[in-house]
Amino acid sequence: MSRPLHLLALAGLSPQVVTETVWCLAQGPARRLPQRITVLTTAAGRAAGEPALPEALRALGRQLGAALPDPEWRLLDSPCGRTLEDIVTEADNRLAADAIFAAVQEATRDEGVDVHLSIAGGRKTMGALATLALSLCGREGDVLSHVLVDPRLVGRSDFFFPPEPPVLLRLPGGGQLSTREAGLVLAEIPFVRLRDQWRPDRGAGAFAAAVAAAQRRLAPPRLVLEVAQRQALLGERRLSLAPALFAALLWLAERARAGASPLVWRGEEAQCFAGAYLGALARVAEAGALGAARKALSQGMERDYLAEKVSRLNRAFREALGPAAEPFLIRSEGRRPLTGYRLALPPKAITIIEDARAR
Repeated sequence: MSRPLHLLALAGLSPQVVTETVWCLAQGPARRLPQRITVLTTAAGRAAGEPALPEALRALGRQLGAALPDPEWRLLDSPCGRTLEDIVTEADNRLAADAIFAAVQEATRDEGVDVHLSIAGGRKTMGALATLALSLCGREGDVLSHVLVDPRLVGRSDFFFPPEPPVLLRLPGGGQLSTREAGLVLAEIPFVRLRDQWRPDRGAGAFAAAVAAAQRRLAPPRLVLEVAQRQALLGERRLSLAPALFAALLWLAERARAGASPLVWRGEEAQCFAGAYLGALARVAEAGALGAARKALSQGMERDYLAEKVSRLNRAFREALGPAAEPFLIRSEGRRPLTGYRLALPPKAITIIEDARAR
């Protein structure tokens, strides 16, 4: 059983795009009618759509044998209450972007309802903004579409959908056209779903801020280690780490920057590994902690000593970043008994700063 459908439709001065979209949704074996219709438009668009659109929806409902909801008008306006008459300036464009994004974000918050976004009406700018908004917020069941109609019928006040029985309409240049030839086609438009990249469920935001947030999440991973502060910056997320963990990460990061092979124990490496780790620890730890580590590693470093720190680091990364932690995780590679550890980030993705305060 299909889920309820919310039709979110852009409209300019031609409200017919709403009924044309609904008529198309009702055709074919997978007939699906909206339980809610929201019309995104300007003040001029609402004036053009009332009362014609509500009346046309009731007429279409009678023809389809189903009750269609009255349209909910959602005007493009600013937080301070300014309603757009049209989109003609750069400021208008910014207000429209925020308003359209807010409407799409709100509609896609209801996990029990699918959203069908029609970009057939309104300014081209509105269609571009709405497409980007759905790309940022859209889920698996959401659909983006444009309705195609015979150009001779576009914007006519006497044509909102193909009636039954068909009628003849006079053409401005002479002659007649049967509504049977309307040729309405609902063209679904594939779009890239970025919702999981920036998690739009975490509060509302302006359109530009949402794009920037998604862009940051899509940027190549970068690890910055601030040695004096014992802090790791994983993309946009900052973590403060205990000296023992930070030293292990610093050691592995320096090896990754040098293009070194994974840390593999073959027998003779225990003392060498202990020395390298203690060298990193000496840059971040107090004397007492450093002395205790030297005592623990006096016979060299066993694999389990580093494995415990790797496990704790990876756990901290996952808790902080969730799925986005994947590029930063320390990998266990190779077959036993030659399994090794390495930080898999490319060298250019790693920055080590001895004292961030000196920048």
